[in-house]
Amino acid sequence: MGRIIHFFRKSIKRRLLFCFVWISILPIVIVGFIPYQKTAEVVKGQVLEYAQITVNQLNENINYHLNEMDLMSRMVYYQVFAAFEKEGRESEIHREDFRQFILALKNNRTFIDEIHVIEGDQYYSTASVLRQELLKSKDWYISSLQNPGEKTWVGPHVNDYSLNEPKTDRVVSLVYPFILPKRSSPAVIIIEMKQDKLDELFQSPALRSLGKVLLIDKYGRILYSSDPSLLPAEHEYSNQYITNTNLLGGLNDEYSFIYDINYFSGWKVAAFIPNVKIEQSFASIRKIVFMLIGIFLVISILLGWGLSDRLIKPLRTLQIDMRQVKKGKFYTRSAIDADDEIGDLSRNFNQMVAEIESLIDKISESERKKKQIEMQSLQYQINPHFLYNTLNSVQWLAKEYKAPEISEMLTALIKLLRASLNTTNYTHMLEEELEVLSYYARIQKYRYDDQVKIIYRIDTDVLAALVPRFVLQPLVENAFFHGLSDNEGRIEISARRKEDLVEIVVEDNGRGIDADKLKTLFSPDVERKHSSGIGIKNVDDKIKHYFGDSYGLSIDSVKGRGTRISIVLPCRLKEGVEELDDTNLSG
Repeated sequence: MGRIIHFFRKSIKRRLLFCFVWISILPIVIVGFIPYQKTAEVVKGQVLEYAQITVNQLNENINYHLNEMDLMSRMVYYQVFAAFEKEGRESEIHREDFRQFILALKNNRTFIDEIHVIEGDQYYSTASVLRQELLKSKDWYISSLQNPGEKTWVGPHVNDYSLNEPKTDRVVSLVYPFILPKRSSPAVIIIEMKQDKLDELFQSPALRSLGKVLLIDKYGRILYSSDPSLLPAEHEYSNQYITNTNLLGGLNDEYSFIYDINYFSGWKVAAFIPNVKIEQSFASIRKIVFMLIGIFLVISILLGWGLSDRLIKPLRTLQIDMRQVKKGKFYTRSAIDADDEIGDLSRNFNQMVAEIESLIDKISESERKKKQIEMQSLQYQINPHFLYNTLNSVQWLAKEYKAPEISEMLTALIKLLRASLNTTNYTHMLEEELEVLSYYARIQKYRYDDQVKIIYRIDTDVLAALVPRFVLQPLVENAFFHGLSDNEGRIEISARRKEDLVEIVVEDNGRGIDADKLKTLFSPDVERKHSSGIGIKNVDDKIKHYFGDSYGLSIDSVKGRGTRISIVLPCRLKEGVEELDDTNLSG
């Protein structure tokens, strides 16, 4: 599947062809299959309707023969009373007449096999010999005696108890037990129909065309089947069942099921019609539909191929021009001149290439001028190390001429300058940052003549935390020059750890910052004349650049009461942590 998708993704022409074929073929398939499905449903309905009529007719034929057996049982029933109520010589004559009566009943209906009447140890039978013990041991016989007065229909079974000659014939029996006057045990009438009659009914040409036709009793047992494979090997009456799990092995998928219920016996005449046979009725229609779909598919492929090739050809030309530009030939121009989207794409391509060519020329000229300016700038640049060495010389002279304050101030300035010249690392420990800040504070001490107090409240567990270089000095400078009042000033610097963060606070008791100015401190277009604003914004930008946008500065200020600047940084200790460099500054 992946290869097929990749095959079509590699070419617009293939995708266009694929889409064109599908767009063409889908309506054809839909238009073809809807009438086909409707026709198939109509044909299937007609086949099932014919099958239902055939099954109903079979049931009527079975009903006719069972009705004849029921009628015979009633005739025999009335004669039995007359035969058993007679006594003496008259009884013997009447009983002989009864034998002739049941024999005549049998002979008048060729489908009847035997008729038996049993009362205690006596019996009347159209068979020459009746093995009563064997008959009375049959399950169906014993079961019927439990309900005197009710007729029981017994499905095909072997008649091995009637011995005109050795018999293995199968019969369908009507068993009717009833109680005679002055008798405690029931008498039983048995009317037997030859199974040959069922064979004749079930093997008609109309039924053979249906498929499997079954005779099923009310318990789901198969009494008879047109398919011998559905009957047990010994043909025992009670051995084969239809259940939800074994019903012809997948009824819904392979067969359509119709049935009719027999009025006398409650048996069900059922037909299982193979769906394959039903589908054969409309196979020719299906063949025509598929043939038409195939023809239109070929036509769609040919038309799609021609149209897609016509559409793709200008794109291929444009692709060749683009490859020339890719090689650096910016003088290349597309020659496609059309009024459609591809023509518009070609004109935009030419315009873009022309602009790129012009831009490259401008960049080349700009780079040339930039190098020229850099060379001029280098000629006027002051070497910071020269300034550092000069300050050292001035400090030596201050000591020589006994000026300790100047010497101490220069010492602090030299250390501050040395720290600023260290460009190896972009971060250092908070402890080192505080040391650099102390140099700056020492210089300001002489300027403000101890009018400003700097208080440090630093937790020891954050001294090893990494901070960007020179983040505190601009904030303290802002407090000195723009925050402190004319009275005694106070600057408090605190640092503590809050879970995975380090919070550094610079707070003063100065004049505060005006609300309007406070809104512009973090604005990207802060004016250069507000050096304090530039310094604060640079610190915030530096923190975000090194550690990410989740960190930085926040300012709370009340006019006339002071300013509080908070710095939030990730807590990264120097032990076991690599310092940030210019290529890995956020994380």
